[in-house]
Amino acid sequence: MDPVDWAGRGGTKMLRSQRPGDSRARGFTLIEVLVVASIIGILAAIAIPSLAGSRRSALEAACVKALRSVTDAEEMHYRDNFAYTGEWSRLDDYLPGAYSGWGRKHFFVENYSLSFQTSFSNQRYTVFAWPTDRSLRLNTFAIMDDAIPLYYNFEPVR
Repeated sequence: MDPVDWAGRGGTKMLRSQRPGDSRARGFTLIEVLVVASIIGILAAIAIPSLAGSRRSALEAACVKALRSVTDAEEMHYRDNFAYTGEWSRLDDYLPGAYSGWGRKHFFVENYSLSFQTSFSNQRYTVFAWPTDRSLRLNTFAIMDDAIPLYYNFEPVR
């Protein structure tokens, strides 16, 4: 059947869906669009802060993992040399291959700076990690030769 029909009003042709009084109107009303847009806005306002917290937690977990790897490397260095070291270059042989070399170490602890501190006799050490970007509101960490990661105020990381 032909979709074009004589409307009977002065002989003009109109599509059936364009006839006056046709109840099969297509499209959304302005109110419907505004309601959907407001629902999407509310959901985004709830989700975005939650995602930011997840990112911060992931970066902190990666930092603690890095500190644990450094601790393992320090312990292996101590086993071989009977002293801890405070230099990255001496840990290259003991770190996993994915973390050896300066560029890889830097990527490994992205958003953090690390510093070593060894005792005078090189029998104890502490590794500190502090955030390089304060806007991320990341925690500062330390790990000592007992291999327990600590927050900067020396509370254990849970």
